[in-house]
Amino acid sequence: MQDRLHLSRPADLPNTPEPPSFEQLQQAAEWFAVLRADDADATQQQRWRQWLERDARHRAAWKRVEAVNAEFGLLPASVNHRVLSRDGARRRRAIKTLAWLAAGIGVAGSLGSSPQVRGYVAGLNAQFRTALGQTSQQQLADGTTLWLNTASAADAPFNDQLRRIALYRGEIMVQSAHDQRQPARPLVVDALAGRMEALGTRFLVRLDGDQVLLTVLQGRVRITPASAGPAAAQVIEAGHRVRFDRHGIGQTSAADDSMAAWSRQLLMPDDMRLDDFLAELGRYRSGYLGCAPEVAGLRLVGVYPIGDTDRVLKALEATLPVRVRRTLPWWVTVVPAERS
Repeated sequence: MQDRLHLSRPADLPNTPEPPSFEQLQQAAEWFAVLRADDADATQQQRWRQWLERDARHRAAWKRVEAVNAEFGLLPASVNHRVLSRDGARRRRAIKTLAWLAAGIGVAGSLGSSPQVRGYVAGLNAQFRTALGQTSQQQLADGTTLWLNTASAADAPFNDQLRRIALYRGEIMVQSAHDQRQPARPLVVDALAGRMEALGTRFLVRLDGDQVLLTVLQGRVRITPASAGPAAAQVIEAGHRVRFDRHGIGQTSAADDSMAAWSRQLLMPDDMRLDDFLAELGRYRSGYLGCAPEVAGLRLVGVYPIGDTDRVLKALEATLPVRVRRTLPWWVTVVPAERS
């Protein structure tokens, strides 16, 4: 099976400007399951190759499935296959080597300097970290409360001039406290895209690639994009959210307390599309969680516990005309109930 899968060489397949469709992703996952089976034969391999070569989007879909399967998300899938195929002490030594590569110069040299990679490396030794599906609450030295959402990492390197929080990956919620020092030190959150200064407030900061999504629930927050200078600074009032990057700030939209429900281990959709809800739920579980286009526009209202995502999926089956399809343990899709 190692040889069959290695022949795909997903890291060498050409990129395509058009992303694969839901159906093509599902086909790729089904082929992956077939080729992983003990009884996979040469005929199935040939049919898979024909499917792979038929369309550039098929190759893009295959790369996506390989990436989801990869145990080491920062390393090429071909390397993963060689490592994961080893036994015992050799496998453990290889995994340790790859972990060091992910933490050091190997990542920067082979994968470039994307925000996700820089955030991963910077967050490896962060003061505050959460694993996938985990949330936590921390009390900082000045009394400020810091919540971390799933797969997040942050530091709080306070000094005599500044109460600074550095967010490397994921999402946080900050409830600011009044600084007891005189003069009071500003409380800021720094991300690659810019700085956010709290003006007596409770707010959410979520990293999304090279952008930041800021949601202000109480008080106000001043945003200063990293490359735009102080003149581009903008104050966001309570009840609003906005997306920004290094170069500028987008348009604001409405926000409410339900967006912070994750701090209580809940998701609280209010007339949310099913595909948007599944995208949120997928942040708390391993693997791929997809949605068929036919049911993507179904609407949800309710309260769902993020600590048991399988329970949430069962609840969706019980309340909506959908079925949860498990092509692989780590590849799950929500499809119309009548689909086989």
